[in-house]
Amino acid sequence: MFNRTKASVGTPTVTALSLAFMLCSFPGAAQASSSFDVTLAAGLHYDDKVTVEELDRFQDVGDGAVVLDLDLDYERDFDQGTDLRLGYSLAQRSYFEETDFDLQIHNLSFGLKQNFEDFDLGLETYYVHARLDNDELLSFSHLSPYFTTFLTRRLYLRGSYFYRDKTFPDNPDRDGDVHAADADLYFFIDSTRHYVVLGMRVEDEDTRDPAFDFRGRQLDIRYSRRFDLYGDRPVRLRLDYRFEDRDYASVTPSIGAVRDDERQRWRARLDLPINTALTALLSYQYRDHESNLAGADFTDNRIEAQLEFVF
Repeated sequence: MFNRTKASVGTPTVTALSLAFMLCSFPGAAQASSSFDVTLAAGLHYDDKVTVEELDRFQDVGDGAVVLDLDLDYERDFDQGTDLRLGYSLAQRSYFEETDFDLQIHNLSFGLKQNFEDFDLGLETYYVHARLDNDELLSFSHLSPYFTTFLTRRLYLRGSYFYRDKTFPDNPDRDGDVHAADADLYFFIDSTRHYVVLGMRVEDEDTRDPAFDFRGRQLDIRYSRRFDLYGDRPVRLRLDYRFEDRDYASVTPSIGAVRDDERQRWRARLDLPINTALTALLSYQYRDHESNLAGADFTDNRIEAQLEFVF
């Protein structure tokens, strides 16, 4: 059904980066303001069940890991109301015992937004390369046009469409593409210090092997609150819940039936600033995945503690 190469996966990102360099050469670029940030976080992670969700694989054993996250972000705001963003991130998780589940993710991203009087239009694209136990797990490119607007002083809407092209070098039957539409409605209780978000997504994934084709629906509820507990460095609390329902299109041979999946996820995160550059990050996640495919039917708990430094 598909005949993809690694070169074709990265094409949207290469094109986007070329556009970025063209923008920086415009006459108005001389009056633009720009910033470059480097963020480094390191710490410890614990799973009570190690998993590879992308392969419907888990091992019913707990293990700890060392985690490292690096983010490079460049932003440039042009006088014409155009905002440009380039970024690169690296995420590494190295387990103490279950090293077959070591995960490394590279993400190269590009964003372009045009600000208008009553709304904004933008384009986001990124290329992701993931490695499992130092072998290629997954690569995909993501392209997403979007719009944003304030409906009222407190209500803010963001809507988007995205296309994703996925390649699994060692599991080519999972190669495929995704078409999806999503919308997030923000309710600002106290500007960006305190708000709630309701999100919805519908997606259609088409893979080389029809057994992995599905149509999905997703609902998200997110909450964010900043507290002035000490000085001018607010503590931030984030809570979110996600529900996902997947309707698979074909029979899965290993179970002789069509898959039926429902997935729920609860997360909590607390950011505790130590000084203007250093922040302690504490997070907890619980997942409940129900499926008639044994490899996708599990519950797990994750705890993580990191120190984050912003240069």
